Amino acid sequence: MLKKTSIKALFRITALTMAFLIFAVTGAQSYSLAAGAETLQRDQETVSSTVEGNSHEPTNNETPNITEEALNDETLNSDEETSLDESFHNVNVGDLEIMGEDTSFITPMAHPIVWAGMGIGQLLGWLAGGAAAIVTITKFGVEVVEAANFLSEYNKSKKKDRPRYYRVYKDNSAMYVGKPMSDDDALRHISNPFNELWTPDYNSGRELAFKFATAKGKVVGPENHWDTNYNDTRYFTHFHGEKPNKTRTGHIFYGTDSRMGKFPRP
Repeated sequence: MLKKTSIKALFRITALTMAFLIFAVTGAQSYSLAAGAETLQRDQETVSSTVEGNSHEPTNNETPNITEEALNDETLNSDEETSLDESFHNVNVGDLEIMGEDTSFITPMAHPIVWAGMGIGQLLGWLAGGAAAIVTITKFGVEVVEAANFLSEYNKSKKKDRPRYYRVYKDNSAMYVGKPMSDDDALRHISNPFNELWTPDYNSGRELAFKFATAKGKVVGPENHWDTNYNDTRYFTHFHGEKPNKTRTGHIFYGTDSRMGKFPRP
């Protein structure tokens, strides 16, 4: 009975030992296979990453496959960008300002003054369209013509851009016209109260006086001082412009209206 029991125990121990050995061998193989698969997967990923990286950066022994057409396109684009950059930097500030302005109300450039710089003799020839019938004289150290004679020639002229203001000179019996002046020059000249000038007509004389006086000032005249002076001198009708502070222009003579003084000289 004891012998039979021992044999059974031996068989049981042997079976358990064999089962343990089989389990150990099988588990080791499974672990080895899993580890190998994981290592293989990592190696494949590493190789793929290397291949992808190298595909964008050619090695020293490889030449990128760039066609001549692509090179030409890049060169053309580069030239266009450079041209645009240069055009942008070459734009003038003045051009930009004009682009942003409404130019529909720009005043046309004024025509040059034809008679600018002429003496009274040249001006008479220009007014007459040739040779003038009036002879100028040299008096007061300059070329002049008597105002009455000049006015006759002036009124006959068909020129539309005739000068309206002139240097003026006087003696005891007559008034003389000298070089012409532009409207702006006339205003500057007469702003000095010791200066005088002459104009052919009433309206031009009054207009100049008003320009100096402005709306807050006043136009003085027309006036003539014949009734407070001696009868050996001729006095001519004129305007003054007067500012609010009482500053006055010099004499603005117009036309030929004049009178001898009233009182005999003692």
